Amino acid sequence: MFNVRKYYAIFGLSFHHSLKNYKALIGLSVFLITCLIIFAHLWKIAAAKTGVVNLNPEQLLWYIAFNEWVLISIPETQEEVEEDLRSGRLAYLLPRPVSYLGATLAEGLGTLCVNLLVLGAVTFSFTWWQVGSLPFPPLGLIIVAVLGLLAGLLALIFQMLIGISAFWLQEVSPFYWIWEKLLFMFGGLMLPLTVYPQWMQTVAYFTPFPAILGERSALALDFNPFAVAGLFGSLIGWGILGVICLSVLYRKGLRILNIEGG
Repeated sequence: MFNVRKYYAIFGLSFHHSLKNYKALIGLSVFLITCLIIFAHLWKIAAAKTGVVNLNPEQLLWYIAFNEWVLISIPETQEEVEEDLRSGRLAYLLPRPVSYLGATLAEGLGTLCVNLLVLGAVTFSFTWWQVGSLPFPPLGLIIVAVLGLLAGLLALIFQMLIGISAFWLQEVSPFYWIWEKLLFMFGGLMLPLTVYPQWMQTVAYFTPFPAILGERSALALDFNPFAVAGLFGSLIGWGILGVICLSVLYRKGLRILNIEGG
């Protein structure tokens, strides 16, 4: 119980710090609206070329909005982890009475929650102004908000995995770029996965990318309880797998530090 309070304190400090950093929040909000405007127009062109003209443009705008909302809200925690490992700061953080991974996750979650709240309000206001209606009942908005939080947390865990690779690599940016591009493609950033070729859909569903973006945002196109239940299961399953991998790689990385005397 005492450790939980410590992590909660770290979460609270990160939450309040991010909330006070209003300049960054304004910048993210402007960037989000810009992306929504650009992608909304790009979608019209892409839909015409792919023949997906039977989908409701208003629902598609909500789809893109839900994708961008979570994507832009995710803090770049992998950079902080990489810096801690490369600079040797990790050695000074290890003696603390809290786990480094737990503290980093709590800190990132604090920033994520602030971004989701603020950018969520911006996303909802802008999309509502453009469309004038919700793509599902009001209760669905609460469900989508919870799924958005779980999706952001899942992405946070995998980005920490990328940062942990700095134990073996000098630079993790190339791996993050690959992760990001795969997320855009197999997550269905601009286009719902249902319009992809069948082989791409099959590959995508063996990855966590649809759960983070497209599969969650597709609820704006077809909201049903079975899809919601499946998505919750997918997010939790991938989250557990990510935590296990993170823990294993972190322990192996610490052995490297002990052997090298770092």
